[in-house]
Order: sequence, then C-alpha cells, then structure tokens
Amino acid sequence: MSESSGFFTENRSRLLIVLALTISCFAVYGQVIGFDFINIDDRAYIYENKAVLSGLNSRSIWWAITAFYSGNWHPVTWLTHMLDVSLFGPNAGPMHVTNVVFHTIDAILAFLVFKKMTGRIWESSIVAFLFALHPAHVESVAWIAERRDVLSTFFWLLTMLAYFKYVEMKRLPDEDGGIFKMPVFWNALGLILFACALMSKAMPVTLPFVLLLCDYWALERLNRVRDLWPLVREKLPYFALTVASCVVTFYTQSTAGATVSLNVMSFGDRLTNVVLSYAKYIIMMFYPVNLGLWYPFDEKIDLLKVIGALALLVVITTFCWHQRKERRYLMMGWLWFLGTLVPVIGLVQIGMQSLADRYTYVPYFGLFVMLAWGIGDLVRHFKVNEKITAFVAITVMITLGILTFVQVSRWKNSETLYTHTLSFTSKNYFLMSNLCLYYINNTDKPTAERRCTELLEATPPSAETYNILGMLRTNIGKFDEAASLLERGLQMNPNWAILYLNYSVALSKQGKIEEAEKALLKAKSMNDGSISRQSAARACNDFAALAEKRGQIDKAKDFYYQATQLDPEFADAAANFKRINGGN
Repeated sequence: MSESSGFFTENRSRLLIVLALTISCFAVYGQVIGFDFINIDDRAYIYENKAVLSGLNSRSIWWAITAFYSGNWHPVTWLTHMLDVSLFGPNAGPMHVTNVVFHTIDAILAFLVFKKMTGRIWESSIVAFLFALHPAHVESVAWIAERRDVLSTFFWLLTMLAYFKYVEMKRLPDEDGGIFKMPVFWNALGLILFACALMSKAMPVTLPFVLLLCDYWALERLNRVRDLWPLVREKLPYFALTVASCVVTFYTQSTAGATVSLNVMSFGDRLTNVVLSYAKYIIMMFYPVNLGLWYPFDEKIDLLKVIGALALLVVITTFCWHQRKERRYLMMGWLWFLGTLVPVIGLVQIGMQSLADRYTYVPYFGLFVMLAWGIGDLVRHFKVNEKITAFVAITVMITLGILTFVQVSRWKNSETLYTHTLSFTSKNYFLMSNLCLYYINNTDKPTAERRCTELLEATPPSAETYNILGMLRTNIGKFDEAASLLERGLQMNPNWAILYLNYSVALSKQGKIEEAEKALLKAKSMNDGSISRQSAARACNDFAALAEKRGQIDKAKDFYYQATQLDPEFADAAANFKRINGGN
C-alpha cells in the first residue's frame, strides 16, 4: 500500500475517501428514516419522557443537567434529543437520521484521527470504512436511545485530535505564535471535549489510557519505562475526569437498581462471562451473523468453550507481546480492544445481558488497527499489486455493506427486531416480555393475547413465562388469571423481586389491599436488580390508588410519594400526590 498514487494527490484522495464514507453510511443507514421507536429505552428516553418531549427550553435544560434519570447522567445526550424534538417534533424518523449523521461524522473523524496520528492514508481509510460498515455497529446507530454511543464517540475522536495538536505544539520551539500555537490551549480544549464525551455517555472513561497507547505507538513518546510517569502526569486532569465520571455512573446505576449484586451473579460467573465475551467479540468482528438486541446468559457454562476462549486470548496477547518492538500497532490495538471494553465487560454487571453489539462501537477500533496495519505490512512485504489489493478491499467493504444493510432493516420496529433475535436465542424472556408489550400497545387485546400465548407456549413452563403471561393478563384486564399465573411463578421461584412486584399490581387491581401491600413490600425488600425504578413507581401508584379508594389516606399519600421519588417523570403519580395533598 503505497502512500503515493499515480492518479490523485493526497488531498484529492482524502476528499474522495470522505465522500465515499458519507455515501456509504447513508446508502446503508438511510432506510432508518422510515423506522419506528423501539419500546426498550426509547420509551423512557423519548416518547414517554416529559422533559425531552417539551423540547429545548430553560426548564428542560436544567433537567438535563441535574437529572439522574433511568440510571444515567448524560446531559449532552439529553440536549440533543430535546433539540430533535424542537426541530422535528416527537417523530422517530428525523431522530434516526440524526444518529446516522453523527455516525457518518464519526467515520470521517476516525479517518482523520488515524491519518493525523500515523500519516498513513490507506490504512486509516480501511479503519474508517470498517468502522462505518461493520454490522456490529448497527445497534449503536439504528437505535435512537443509543444516541449516546455515536455522540460520545464524536467527542472522543475530537479529543484525540486536540491531543495530537497539543503534542505537535509541544514539540515546536517556544515562540510567540498566538494562542493556537500554545500547547496549553490544545490541552484545555481536549479536556473540554473529553468532559463533553463523558457527559454523553460514561464509556469514554478509558480514553486517557488510549492516549497513552497513542504515545506508545505512533506518537513515539513512550520508548522507555522512565518516559511513562511524565506522560501519566500530564494526563492527570484527564484521569481526574475519569474518576469523577466513574463515581457518578456507579451512583446513578446503583440508585436505579441496575447493578447486579454478587448474590445474584457470583464473581466467578462474572469472570467466566468476561473470558467468553472477549472471545465472542473477536468472533463477531470476523463473523458478524446472528446479531440482535439482547443476549441472555447461558444457563450452563461449557468448560471447553471457556478454556478455548482463554487460550485464544493468551495466544493473541503472547503474539502481540513478542511483536511489541517491531510492530507496535499490534500491542496498541490489542490493548485498545481489551481496555476500552473493561467498563462494560461485566466485572460490574449492569443488567442481565451477557454482551451487547453496541459495546463494540469504540473497542473495535483496536482490532481494526491490527487488521489494517497488519494487511499493510503483508502487502508491502510480498509486494502485492495495488490494484489487486484495492479490489479485495472494495469487495470486503461491499460485502460488509450488504450485511449491514440487512441488519439495519431488522431494526424497523420492535416486532421485527425482537422476532429476529428470538429466532436464534433461547430462553430470552426479556425480549419475549417486551414483544408482548409491543403487541398489547399496537394490536387489539384478543390479538395480543393470542400472539403472546403462542410465543410462550413454545417454551417450557418457568417462572419467567408465568411472569410474562401474568403481566399480559394484567394489561388486558384479566386480573384473576394474572394473579393465578403469578402465584404459579412464585412457586417456581420465590426469590424473584419482579414476580412479587407484578403480583402486587394484579392484587391491587383485584382490590386485595392487604395481600397487595405484603407482595409490594416483599418486592421492595429484595435487591436482585430485576425491578426498574419506573416499574416500581407504577406499582406504588396502583397500590396508592387502591389505598385511597379504601379510605387509607395516609398510606395512599406515602405510596404516591414513593412513586414520585422512584420516577420523577411519572406524571400520573405526581398529579395524584398533588391532588391528595390538596393541590400543594
């Protein structure tokens, strides 16, 4: 891969690459303009979020800055959603397009970042096209709620460009060249951009470590052990922001009940899943099939798979270590991949998914670098014809584009996405319940009941199936059947909080106040991560309504208040609490 071209100057080549990236992204993702919301997260983030639906105004901006909502603090992301509403109304199509625009800009920035860092145009373009067209990135782009992915990466890449400029200015002799020649300016700008990245999503907490990897690789600032501390010291403000973001994130996730305790998932199980997940992400990179939204944990761990996954990681690590002097890009890319996945790999388990496509959005840059620069070395070593190399590269990108186009089409709405994922996963009760919720909200009650029953009859009886069927019966008004089904679920698993919560709702609807209160308190006493704050708020509101109806006003006030504290955006609970207190 020669850095010169017989046909184009470098500037024209860069322009053509940027144009090709733009066309490719919109050709593959343009279809999302006709897509709907997904009822997981989009509901809480967009179409049932009062603050977001009000658009950009002083109150909503203050809410974005101060709210720890849905287990997250990401004010910059909230502001972009609000801007969408102000510009286009609460419509899914334009919001999807905004994600595509950010993804396109991210791909272009990725090209510019690696070109700026290494000076190599073709390897950098391969990284950018792989990033733009890899099917594993569809989740981050086609899901409106994952605006935080494309947005935080936008600021991540801008931070890297500012850092490279800081290094460049630091290497120049001291002279008065204005503010843009001052390293302190670019360092300050980098910190501001990094803060914006963290206020979009907490995932960029690993960026200071990535900057150290850049120092080691292309910037050639880390050649000896004694070089390490000065480089760490200059990044202490970055590390301070990382620590602050980690503290805020752990607090918001914990208070939202999203973190899974060791009683529910042991540390040994987590380590096993870490090893398997790293291997699965590597396989997904090269074999991106059967991609969906939610991957449940395997109930039985295959020891041979764990050993094989661990062996794969050890072999790659050993190889990169032996090549650390001659081919620094291998160690840099491998550590980028391993390190940037640490916040989401499962040591601190958030939710009950084993892995997620969206988690690869930034980490895959590491593998892309290893692949692109590795191919470049091979092509130069064996003197492969440039036209053959270009043909193979274009063929691979077209293939990825087709795979990604098909994967994007599966995100048309909740039904198409969930049915696709359920076709290759087993015991995926989380998606089953959300698919049933989709049917309840988008079809008539008999159709919803028929489709959900057919869906669940194909699975063996379990606490999970009884829970979903009980929720279904509650939603369509068959409260006696709902309570009976949930009781059967509790017989199979008496230690599952969400079952008690749904049971309390069914009992409240039946008017059984003592039993409902007992079940609700039992659910609240458990800390197994199965209950969202929104679900708990609705259960408290239902129970409060029953208590009020029975004349137990103090108890009603207490549970209405609890509902408002659990979900400040729950308008019904807020209105009920205000009404029962005489409008105060």
